[in-house]
Parts: sequence; structure tokens; C-alpha cells
Amino acid sequence: MSNRLWPVKQVCIFALIAFASNFNYGFSTTYINTSVDEFKTFLNTSLSRRHVIMTEEKYDLIWNVFLNCWFIGSFFGVWINSIFSERFGRRVGFLIGNSVAFISSILQCLSLIWYCPELLIVSRFITSICMAATYQSCILFLQECSPTHLRGSFSFLSEVSYSSMTMVGSFLGQDYIIGSHLFWLCFFVVPFCLFFTLILFILPETPKFLLISKDEEEEAIKSVKYYHGDGTDAKQVLEDIRKEAECEQDSSKSTTFQKMKELFTERHLRMALILSVSALTNTVGLWALLLSSTFFLENANVESEIAEWSTTAMGLAYVSGTITGGIVIEKVGRRKLLLLFTFLNNLALIAFVFFAKIRILIDPMKYGCLVALIIYGYTYGTGVGPISWFISSELVPQKHRSIAQSVAYSMNTVMVVISTFTVLPLYSVIGSYAFLILYSIPSFISMLILFRYLPETKGREIHDIVNELKKK
Repeated sequence: MSNRLWPVKQVCIFALIAFASNFNYGFSTTYINTSVDEFKTFLNTSLSRRHVIMTEEKYDLIWNVFLNCWFIGSFFGVWINSIFSERFGRRVGFLIGNSVAFISSILQCLSLIWYCPELLIVSRFITSICMAATYQSCILFLQECSPTHLRGSFSFLSEVSYSSMTMVGSFLGQDYIIGSHLFWLCFFVVPFCLFFTLILFILPETPKFLLISKDEEEEAIKSVKYYHGDGTDAKQVLEDIRKEAECEQDSSKSTTFQKMKELFTERHLRMALILSVSALTNTVGLWALLLSSTFFLENANVESEIAEWSTTAMGLAYVSGTITGGIVIEKVGRRKLLLLFTFLNNLALIAFVFFAKIRILIDPMKYGCLVALIIYGYTYGTGVGPISWFISSELVPQKHRSIAQSVAYSMNTVMVVISTFTVLPLYSVIGSYAFLILYSIPSFISMLILFRYLPETKGREIHDIVNELKKK
């Protein structure tokens, strides 16, 4: 292929990797939020066919199980992926996750045809496990296959694809689109799941796994040329990968348990884990704000018609932010972008609290809450979310990368569950001050840690970054 067309093909390859994970992940996160009434009708019809009377208490119980099984499945998914990725390769873990997710999407459609809420819950639970697993595989692929000078931009594609699909999910879930037809809404992802699963069969394994874990130099060279281009000096790329392997010479035969133990006992690995968890602390608030923005705005006395469009507006800002961040990250750098936009992200939250309180005295100030949420979405997409999710992969060597991801992501899942279950009851008691307690204060603490210890990783090989952490 000519040099002129190669950059386009390269972007397409990495975009396919990103969407292979996040097409279903992003869509499944949000489509149920705009089609709640249709799901309630489905549950009513399903139980009435069994001559069971639906009460508000039964509906709340079934709906809460349906919604919250996602977090439980995600927790298991991050650990399952670590096992498959380390033993069989990133590609195998990715393939298994996508294949099972495809089967699960079919089961979800069948549950609607058969009026079986139990199967609907089980299929969503299985999907959540697969999505957590494939998301990790996606980050590993983007990090380990990208050329060093494009690693940040290509890693941003994960968040671009995820944010785009959350917006598509919310849009298609509207009654006037296909939200009133649950079968077609759920069926929407089925052909795409099959397509992306088939695509993964033709993608080579990551060069780092092939060289470091499998010791297959010839296959690693082919992988480098596939992802970097035929004109790349593959030997030099492999040399840099070997230097990364030398950072952890004694870990070649380590078990998963030993690697996890080393994360807490080896100083540089422990520091990398602390930095990863600190960065992910800043992502916790997105779930509540993106999925419950209508509630928060109506609580601030914003008209229901306007509040209902807040999720779409915030989603658009989120997508715009990820595109902006992907363009500028290799110019600005991870450290500056993350710290700057985490600070601005916190200012947006504080602004929401301010406008929510001042509107009691000056009613038009309530619209400042909507503006604050839109700014929150944009600043999150530009730096906070994308970098926080992939920074752990740039701070640890290949041998510990998957297990470090699993530990950091599982801690983040616990934080999300706690905050998600806490924010609405706390908001009902103390109002918008709940944002300061649950999100702003922990975020400012994490910012101090990141400011003090986070190295700049832009344009640097992993072995160089790891050696810097060893000296801290």
C-alpha cells in the first residue's frame, strides 16, 4: 500500500479494535435509560402471562436487579480477562469476550420473544462480564500495538468509540426512534457483535505478547509490520520491547498471584498502581451525572422538557471532548492534559453546586446547572476519562500490565458502586453538596498525588517510564 494511504488504513485498524469492544459496551450502558417505560411494560406483560400481579415493589426489585447486575458482572469480568490475556494472549481474551457477548445479545432478544425476564437479566449479566473483559483487551491492544509516537492518540480511540455509542444508545432508546420496539432496540447490536468478532480473527496478536510471553520473534516482526507499516524498522521496535522485558527479568515464570503480590511489594509497581487508582478516582462521577442528569436538573427546578435533553447535550459534549483530546494529546502530553482537565472538571462540579444553591435566590441561575453539566462532559472527554483508563498500561511493564489493569479497574468498580448507590439518597438529604463529598474532595486529593508523582509518558518507551518510577 502506498505511503499516502497507509495512515488512513492504520487509523481504520485501530478504530476497528476500539469499536470491537465499545460498540456493544457503550450502547448497553445507556439504551435502557431512555426506554424505561417499555421495559416496565415488558415486565408487566411477562408476569401477567404467568398470572402474577405486578406491584410497584416487585417492579423495583426486578428493575434494580436488572440494572445493578451490570456492576457485579463488570467486577468479575476484569479478573477473567486477566487470566485469559496472560495465559492465552490478548487476542484470545478479546475473541472469547466478543464471541460470548454475541451469544448473549441473541439470548437477550430471545428473552423478549419468550417474555422471560429471568433470561433478560442473565443475558445482561453475561454481557457485563464480557464487556469488562473486552474493554481491558481493547486497551491492551491499543497500547501494545501502537507506534510510540501515536500511542496516546490511538488509545483515545477507545473513549471516542465508547462515548459515541453511549450517545447512540440514548438516541435509539427514544420512543420516537426504536425505543418503543424493545426487540429491535436489543437486536441492533447483534449483527455488529458478529461483524467485530469476525474482524478479530484476522488481527495478529500484539507484538509485545508474542515477543515477551511467547518468544516468537518472527511472528512479532509480522505483527509490528501489520500495525506499524511495512516501512517500520521492526528490529528496532523489538529491541525496545526487549528493554521493557528486562525491567522485570525475574518475573518470567511468575504466577498470577505472585504478580499481584509484586504489585504491592515492589515499590515502582506499587507507585504505578497508586497513580492508576488515583487517576480512575476522577472517573467515578460520570456514571451518576450522565445517567441521572435529568433528576439533578429537575431538582434544581429546570423545566422537565429541558432536563430530559440534558443527557443528549452532555453526551454530545463528551464525544466532542474525546475527539479534541485525541487530536491534542501527542502535542500537549498526558500529564498536562490530565491535570488541567481534571481541575476544570472539578470546577464544573463546583459551578453546578453554586448554581443549584444560588437559583433559590435568582431563579434564572438554574440554567447554569445545565451549562455546568455540559462543561463537565466536555472536560471529562478531553482528558479525564480517556487518559485515566489507559495510563496504567503506560506505567508498568508487559508482564504486570494485565494484572495491574485488573486491580485498578476492580477498585474503580467498587468506588462506582458505592457512589452510585449513595449519591441519590445523599442528594435528597443535602442537595448538590453531595457532589463535593462524593466526587470533588476525592478528586482533589487524587490530583495532588498525580501532580507530585505522575511522570510524563508522551513519546517515551515503557522501559524508560518504568525506570523513572524505580528512581522515585
